[in-house]
Amino acid sequence: MYIFGSECSITLVRDGELTALPYSLETLREEPEEALLDPLVGYVMPLENVPSGKSGMLILGCVVTRVSDESAIPLSGVLDTGEIVPFSLYLNRVAEKRKYKNLSLTGFEVRGELDEAVYIRLDVEGREADDWENNTPDIAWEQKPTYRYLEGNLKIGDEVPGGIYRFSLTRKTGTCETTVLQLHYCLSETHVLNNLRNLDAVTLTFGDRIRFTCTNLNLLSFYAKTDNAEEILIYRRYRVDGNFVIEIRNDKGEWVSAA
Repeated sequence: MYIFGSECSITLVRDGELTALPYSLETLREEPEEALLDPLVGYVMPLENVPSGKSGMLILGCVVTRVSDESAIPLSGVLDTGEIVPFSLYLNRVAEKRKYKNLSLTGFEVRGELDEAVYIRLDVEGREADDWENNTPDIAWEQKPTYRYLEGNLKIGDEVPGGIYRFSLTRKTGTCETTVLQLHYCLSETHVLNNLRNLDAVTLTFGDRIRFTCTNLNLLSFYAKTDNAEEILIYRRYRVDGNFVIEIRNDKGEWVSAA
């Protein structure tokens, strides 16, 4: 795919299957992982940093991609189990080609603006990286339509709230998992979100293929601003205190767990 003047590609490897992802952005970098070595007691010696871990290297960063029919199921699997089930990414940056193996997911974000593409950001970390071998497959993503955020994709209970022109769903994993849904809309007297501090359930469905369900959402913050005298822009941030479920629609038309 031709991106910013470069033929860049990114491939997700999960359960032995390779999936080309629409390349949008990546910030994966390799940093030395070092530990501070204390001098022996009674000796006057400078402190030293020594390599630690298996490879002495820490891989940190993120990958941002759009979602297509081919990538929806593999991506949903990573979102659901990527914290405990390792996966790999093959990056062709043209100037260099790197394999980032046995990565783990530290968080993600799903975001979109009305009538625009839906984006998923994968926050990852790992400790294994190598150059490509001669037989490493370079799978270019074929340009085709990707999922968009459309009116009706987001529901509060069974109701479709109008006017939500932007959303983001952010999840941080680890010892303390946190999921936050942020909704942007224009203030109106009849909007369903007015004065709602708690939401029983919110679902986001894209491409009739991947669905996110959040329950028991509680208001974290509320913000309003205006660029003119006619319109007030609102965003509300809700913390998900109940269940967070990722599902995919299989070939039989059934919604099943993404795991």
